[in-house]
Amino acid sequence: MKRFFLRAFSLCVLAFCLLPYLAAQRLPSPSGFVNDFTKVMKAQDTKTVETLAAAVKEKTGAELALVTVESYAPYASISEYSIALAEAWGVGERSKDNGVILVLAMKEREVRIEVGYGLEGAIPDSVAGRILDTVVIPAFRQDDFSGGLREGCRAIAAYVVKEKGLELADFDLSENLIRNSGSNSVLNIIIPLIFVLAFIFIPVFRYAVLRSVLGTGGSVFRSGGFGSGSSYGSSGGGGFGGFGGGSFGGGGASRRF
Repeated sequence: MKRFFLRAFSLCVLAFCLLPYLAAQRLPSPSGFVNDFTKVMKAQDTKTVETLAAAVKEKTGAELALVTVESYAPYASISEYSIALAEAWGVGERSKDNGVILVLAMKEREVRIEVGYGLEGAIPDSVAGRILDTVVIPAFRQDDFSGGLREGCRAIAAYVVKEKGLELADFDLSENLIRNSGSNSVLNIIIPLIFVLAFIFIPVFRYAVLRSVLGTGGSVFRSGGFGSGSSYGSSGGGGFGGFGGGSFGGGGASRRF
């Protein structure tokens, strides 16, 4: 019996170690800047994003990829899936890590903007969230997936181009793409702030109440504090010649719709 449990435990450990490898085998291969595996994109929108991504790549070196999939399974989250996909494809230039990938998972009804280290200055997490909230999700709620993804890519490109100091007009972009995605509701700032304050002060309040009730001068808890969160941190001439080998680590934002 002891040997049986030992063997079963060994198999479980082996399966756990092999899971990332097996999951990686299910990742699709890219055929362009736009990879619409669910066929939700209109032909004209696909062409628009392909042309825009090629122009951004040629002028800035940054690489933009758009991906739609039925599901991000067997990955646990769209974040894990998008990082695995972006890493496997190598979106962005090697050593510059200036790639960004917009991923839509239809079954889970989730969308994510995953940003490489090299573009986190142009598209920090807050900006990625605003693009989804103000440009992508409203279109999705009208069942316009193609239009939402197209405009999401255009907004992403606008931020990348703007950070490089280039003229938006040269890319058929306008300042409105930045202004509209930046004019987020005050609630989108206040609500996260409320959660942060609650996270900080509720334990303190609970401690004070317990101390009052118990009437103890000593510490109620053995230890406290907060852990630090982890941060994950060529084609040209209008064509797609593969991605450049960039790296990713968790910057971006996700939304359900």
